[in-house]
Amino acid sequence: MTNHSTMISLVANLAKVKSEQDTTAALEIYHPEVELQSPGFGALAKGGKEVRQQLNLFFGLFPDYEVTLTQQALNDEVLLATGVAAITLNSPTKTCPRIQVPVFMEFHFLDEKISKEVFFLDAGMVCRKSGVSVDELSAAIQALQSI
Repeated sequence: MTNHSTMISLVANLAKVKSEQDTTAALEIYHPEVELQSPGFGALAKGGKEVRQQLNLFFGLFPDYEVTLTQQALNDEVLLATGVAAITLNSPTKTCPRIQVPVFMEFHFLDEKISKEVFFLDAGMVCRKSGVSVDELSAAIQALQSI
């Protein structure tokens, strides 16, 4: 069991290093057997190697990603957090504006590390606010995956 102050600190540190697009520092906060889910993008990564690839793809898609945590609730096993992500979609077909979208995160812990993160970012809202279609978002993801 991870104590509450450690849980809060781990999540705050993760938000900070992810806002700096620091994949290596994020992996130090995650448990080696971490699971990272992003249901809005249909993404699932397990273990350090897959999570590194997923984070690198995410930071390529949103190179200026910055999250601000607004609320947290926790029990002895899970920390839930809400926040606002400020992002600019890196689209190969058009210049997109920087937008702000709400995010919701669920964190689980093991051995004083984050063992699971479920990151809820609404892809449809990202498309609407960025002025792109779902097909254009998919094309941006495909372009980054082929690099």
